[in-house]
Amino acid sequence: MPYRRFEFHQRLTEVCGEYEAARVAVDRLRGDLIATPDLGKRLEAAVRDHLEAAHRNLEGTYIVRLFAAFEAALRSCDRSKHKDPTRQTDASIMIDEIGGKRNRGIPLSVREGAHAVRRVRNFWAHESDEDPGPMSIDKSRASLQK
Repeated sequence: MPYRRFEFHQRLTEVCGEYEAARVAVDRLRGDLIATPDLGKRLEAAVRDHLEAAHRNLEGTYIVRLFAAFEAALRSCDRSKHKDPTRQTDASIMIDEIGGKRNRGIPLSVREGAHAVRRVRNFWAHESDEDPGPMSIDKSRASLQK
């Protein structure tokens, strides 16, 4: 059954809420380590070693999750439209096909925004050599919810 519009927007909102919670937690731990240097000695080595990378990569990680929720909704619509529950279509094609319907389509600028988020997702998820440049989680969400 295809995602309903409200459910789709709610899922994107939930992913962004998880990002905000994770951002607060990582920032707080980093601040606590500065304020209480001996706290670092009590943390497991893996946490100490990876905290800065977690801070640096958090937004990109959640953009991947945000796009995954968006892609799941696209895929659900695509499979319903073609009456094929196993259909596999690239996200770029689904964005253009679903968004490009005549007289009912989604404006090109909106589709380009979704493609921009897709490129950021590809950079983070597939370690693409083509760096699409920075994109905030808020801009990603706004682009995908249009």
